Amino acid sequence: MGFIEGVDRGQAALLPPCLIIHHDVFNDANDGHLLHPMSTGARHVLNANELHVLTDGGYSNAEEVARCERGAITVSAPIKRGAMNSEHFRPTQFVYDEPATPSAAPQAKHSDRRESTPAIRAIRYRTSACKACALKPKCTPGVQRTIHRLFDQAALDRMEARIYADPNLMRIRRCTVEHPFGTIKRMSGGGRFLTRGLRAVKAEAALSILAFNVLHAVNAFGQRKMIGGA
Repeated sequence: MGFIEGVDRGQAALLPPCLIIHHDVFNDANDGHLLHPMSTGARHVLNANELHVLTDGGYSNAEEVARCERGAITVSAPIKRGAMNSEHFRPTQFVYDEPATPSAAPQAKHSDRRESTPAIRAIRYRTSACKACALKPKCTPGVQRTIHRLFDQAALDRMEARIYADPNLMRIRRCTVEHPFGTIKRMSGGGRFLTRGLRAVKAEAALSILAFNVLHAVNAFGQRKMIGGA
């Protein structure tokens, strides 16, 4: 089982007993598009046909999760959600029929209009049936309800189902992943890189991870085994 987590802007993948088997450093402002490259890198290191990645909500990018699925990588992460009005139907309460993906309010008619939004990789649904719908007061205070559904939303739905089916997955992630990165930050005096430039920072991150792996391996397996059983 693989684990993905971030150290500032560095990334790493771990295996029990929490040894880091793959890492990299990126200039990206956030981790949103790093799930697939990091997961793929970890799988190549392990020479595994399949991989199950446990990660935090920062990686719940629908496009990245779908790319991982196509590459035999299963992802489990909580879904990032914005604030929602609890007085009206939430998008998750609507029914979606793949692959044509018409949507309908609960117990209402299917939508008859669909517009794609390539910039945000989403489909926008609207229907003229809102005016005569008996459920409209529970759906929207406006004239018409609009629903946005990501192109790869089905991958997020499958991932969310895994989390609900096994809440222990996120507990495993917290217990396994948080400690190594807390230790590395403490070892490095607060978790800040001291070098400048991507190449230098990659080298610094590699040295920090090597130091952690050596110390943790000694603690896990004993000093005698680490020096050849002398």
